[in-house]
Parts: sequence; C-alpha cells; structure tokens
Amino acid sequence: MKRSSLAILCFFLLSGCVFDPAFDTSSWDAYQTSSNAIKAKLSNDDLRRLEVTLKYLLTEGAPQIDGQLPNNVVARTFASPGMILARLGPRINGRSAAAVIMDLTIKLDAEISEIEARMQNAGKVLAAVEVESPTYYWRRSGFLEQPVIEFSVYNAGKVPISRVYFSGALTSPNRSIPWVKQGFIRYFKGGLEPREKQRLTLEPRASDWNDMQLKDLSNAELKVVVTNFEDANGERAIAVNSESLDAKRKVRAALQ
Repeated sequence: MKRSSLAILCFFLLSGCVFDPAFDTSSWDAYQTSSNAIKAKLSNDDLRRLEVTLKYLLTEGAPQIDGQLPNNVVARTFASPGMILARLGPRINGRSAAAVIMDLTIKLDAEISEIEARMQNAGKVLAAVEVESPTYYWRRSGFLEQPVIEFSVYNAGKVPISRVYFSGALTSPNRSIPWVKQGFIRYFKGGLEPREKQRLTLEPRASDWNDMQLKDLSNAELKVVVTNFEDANGERAIAVNSESLDAKRKVRAALQ
C-alpha cells in the first residue's frame, strides 16, 4: 500500500514537471504565447526572478560604461524581436521558468567563486599604483562654478603604466551611503614610469558631481581607489573586472 502511495505521488510530481509550461523561441509569436503561459502560473516572487533572469541573459556580454549599460544598447536590445530570440533562444528554448532561473543561479555561483578566487591577491597587485591627497572642491571660471577633482598618482611598481582605472566616492562622516560614486579612467600619454608621480585634475561635467548641494559640504571627504591598470602593452594587471563581479553579485542576490 505504501509503495502504491509513493508511486502515485511520484507520478503526480513527474506529471507536474512534464506539463510545466516551457519557452518556445521558434518564432516571436510562439515566444510571446509561451511566455504568457509561463508567467500566468508564477507567483509574484517567481515572476520577479524570471524578469531578472531574462534581462541578464539578454544583456550579458554587452559593453558597459562605469558598470552600466549605455541607454542605446538597452533600447536596441529590447526593441528588436530578432535580437531577443537570438540571445535567449539557445538558453531558454524548451525549458521552464524554474529551470531557466536555476541554470543562471548555478552559473553565477560558479563565476562569482572563480572571480573571487582570482581576486584574492588583487590588493597586492593594485598597491603598485598609489593615490595621494584626493580633494574635491568647486572652482569659479567666469560666471560659472564647477566641481574639480584632484589627486596625485604614483607608480610604485616596476613597469610603465599606460592607463589607470579609478573609483571615486564623495562621503561624509556618519553617512553609510556616498553622495557620489563613480568610476573613471585616466590615460597617461607617454606612460607613467616607475617612481614617477603626476598630479591629476579632473573637471566632471553633466554628472552627479555637479549637484549644487555638494558645493557647501564642509566635511565631505573624497576617496579615490585604483581598481585596475594597464601596462605599456595594454595588459591589465587584474584580468577580471571588479565592476562585473559586483553586477553578478547583485543579480545573484536578486534571484534569492
């Protein structure tokens, strides 16, 4: 009797798996029909996870600026049925929402672990480039006032440096969230030779740095850290991108 009950239970579980709606990417109409059928059976949490998954699969590998996809890339990707099917088809066709979400979860777990292992010694590598005396202030030029970021960068390593990737954050004491946080890149014409120091002056335009309320912050502190750099041959000191790791972590957290 127990065996019969177990067999019946297994039958119903397997039936649920067999008849769980799956994506059909054979055509745009088929994709929309199957997608609607799948979403109709999902809870709100599972629907959110699916949307996060599909968006990530659509835009994975697209070029980014400061960790963000350019608006034109996002618009072009989501506006083209052909591109959507080309990107999603090989990954979701014939698979249920649960399977698609699980596949991405496993993939991200493996990639995050691999990147974290490779970045364990990143601190020692990046110590070859030192940032000194970062300051943030506003300067008047004629009738205009604009923000200025200044700091010195010193090559404490043994090889010339052609390009440095920085992350800057404007903070205040007892505030857990920075006023501004942004990545930026500096190219050194002629290179930054070992034991050479240069003073950099940046004038950010049309960005959060230009918010007028930042002009009167008396206790604000600018923090600038090196996230990567390239040698004279264009080889990066760290082969992995910390911003890419952060993006993967955020997506993985959203799938929980």
